[in-house]
Parts: sequence; C-alpha cells; structure tokens
Amino acid sequence: MASNIFSEMILFVSVLIIAAAVSGILATTTHEISLGIDNKGDILSSRLSQDFEIINDPENIPRDTSTGTILIYIKNTGKSPITFTKDVLTVMIDGDVVPIVSTKVINDESLEVLYPSMVGSINVSYNNTGYHVVKVITEGGIIRSLKVYIQ
Repeated sequence: MASNIFSEMILFVSVLIIAAAVSGILATTTHEISLGIDNKGDILSSRLSQDFEIINDPENIPRDTSTGTILIYIKNTGKSPITFTKDVLTVMIDGDVVPIVSTKVINDESLEVLYPSMVGSINVSYNNTGYHVVKVITEGGIIRSLKVYIQ
C-alpha cells in the first residue's frame, strides 16, 4: 500500500514539474510575441505619420538643358518631418536609380528636414525627354511615383 502512495506521489510531482516547464515556455513565447507586435506597431505608426506627394505638373517637368538636370518638387503631407538630403533620398526614373545633384527646402535652404506642409525640390541628373515614370523613395521606405512628360 505504501509503495502505491509513493509511486503516485512521484507521478504527481513529475506532472507538476512538466506542467511548470510547459507554462514557463508558453509565458516566454507569449511575451516575445507581444514585444514583436509592439515593435511592428511602432514601425507602422511612424510610416503612417510620414507621407509626401510629388507635386510637379506631370506635363511640364522643369529641365535645364545646359546642366542636364530636372527638378522634382515634393510636399510633406504627413504629420512627421522627413529627412531631406541627397544621402537619404532615392530617385528612380523608369526603374533606374538616377544621381541626385542637390536637394533644398523651398523658403529655407539651410534646413535638411522637410517639416509637415513644407515643399522641397530635388535636382536630378537626367537629360532624356518624353514620357517617364519618376519615383521618389524616402529613408523610411515610403515610395511615391508620377508619370511625367519631360520636354
């Protein structure tokens, strides 16, 4: 009789140890998942608060034939500032990355940040005419494109 009680007690303690281990693993996994969701939420929130639009007239892109450059105007339509330097922006025309000659914030050329509602210009080295697709990409991965005619 006593041996049955000891063996049942050993089984009971074993089950408790296994249950404690499983609950510890589940608690750790749940915590890691919640941290991942929180990080993704922060990233999504920052992407949603940063936004911009290309505001050029699609039928009349300013082009300087002597320097072989075109001007692209963008406006910050989001709620957060956008870093506005040639080192962090990318411009693609018809799928090819083109060199950025300069960037400047309209009405305040000393700034390197485009605050909400501000307009900036990107001077890009490109000398081809005709219809093209222009894409501007920020460091946060926001992409805007516009089909334009370059004269």
